[in-house]
Amino acid sequence: MRFPLAATLAAALLAACSPESGPPGNGLEPRAEAPVQTAPANAVAPASPTPAAAPAPPAVAAAAAKGVRRCGWLSNPTPANWWLTDSEDQWILGTQGADQAPGMDEMPDMSAAGWVETNGHYGYGCACMTITSDAEGRVTRIADAKPKPLRQCQSDRKLPKPE
Repeated sequence: MRFPLAATLAAALLAACSPESGPPGNGLEPRAEAPVQTAPANAVAPASPTPAAAPAPPAVAAAAAKGVRRCGWLSNPTPANWWLTDSEDQWILGTQGADQAPGMDEMPDMSAAGWVETNGHYGYGCACMTITSDAEGRVTRIADAKPKPLRQCQSDRKLPKPE
């Protein structure tokens, strides 16, 4: 399951939307209360629209749109199957017979800094990518990708061994 990123975003949204959060300051400023409006006795109540989801705070929305930089093992064991495994999780870039993440076609030659062939030309290498993803770990956009020397991933003790 892929919940670390989702839990972090949810906590940030809850903190930003809580009644205790307000404008920056020393916390001693009084809060202005909105005046209560009443309708005339003969007024007809409007139909209540379906409540819209509250927009994400600008900082959270900007961070989500920008993506997260992740470095680890980039695996391509068979045609159209791609994933990136970092110290936190596995991020699915594409699977055979399904859509590939937008940005895959703009990736540079990922074997430029070293590539271990495990199945013909298919295999794995080390890479850093700026990605956005959904709660299941499927990458929804690759904003940037750079191959890295194999030794960078080999020396990172937090990374699992490549598959």
